[in-house]
Amino acid sequence: MPKTVVIISISSDIGNFLAHQYLKDGWKVIGTYRQKKNLKGFEEGKVDLFKLDISKSADVKFFEKQLRSRRIKWDRLICLVGTLLPAEDFFDCDIDEWQDSVTVNALGPLRLLHGLYPLANSKAQVVFFAGGAANGAVVHLSAYAISKIILTKMTEFIDAEYPHLHVSIIGPGWTLTKIHQDILQGKNVSKSKRLQTIADMKNKPSTSMEDIAACIQWVCSQPKSLTSGRNFSVVYDPWRPAKRKNLIAALKKDTDMYKLRRQGNSFLQHL
Repeated sequence: MPKTVVIISISSDIGNFLAHQYLKDGWKVIGTYRQKKNLKGFEEGKVDLFKLDISKSADVKFFEKQLRSRRIKWDRLICLVGTLLPAEDFFDCDIDEWQDSVTVNALGPLRLLHGLYPLANSKAQVVFFAGGAANGAVVHLSAYAISKIILTKMTEFIDAEYPHLHVSIIGPGWTLTKIHQDILQGKNVSKSKRLQTIADMKNKPSTSMEDIAACIQWVCSQPKSLTSGRNFSVVYDPWRPAKRKNLIAALKKDTDMYKLRRQGNSFLQHL
């Protein structure tokens, strides 16, 4: 029996690439999309496609119902859904749009995982995507950034609560995908953020899709005790074969490594 991967937002650039990789590797692929126009390269019948607006709880429940009715069990769940909007300083944002963004980026994916958990096969794996917010303030993108913090902490919580589920969160680094069109075409975007995005799209190196896929595969192939509950960076962490031995040794030694922690606690010991 082939393994089954569920890709939330298979219509995203990363989701599309990953889907084709899993198909090549013999996996059964299930994908969700919000707009059909973004579905390219999928032959009829090769991928099970479902329309899903993750911001709508009714859509999420209906998707769960469809999988149950078809008796579909999954081995890996990859969540790629997201929006960068609103892209303004917090008090300049429309607060309802800000809240909607947190729903799309964090609460919706968690609601979905909550509903799909009963359909998980033994030793199933979950992969969320991070967004660079763990190490400092990401200005103009507070809704997007705090959503990624929520997912990062929930990755750790779920890992601790469910011993048979492997859950991790991957930071892909800056990647040239259509999500940046949110900034170029969106209404609630600060001028400085728009200019920065235009410059980044011209000059900033983009993480390759191959590296993202390889990092996910390595993280998911490792024991739960080693990589589950942690936030990995595709760009900066030494997960590639040449330095992987050192990373594995460090992860085994430090159970807090690649998790959100308050800095400066040792200061209290010297007072």
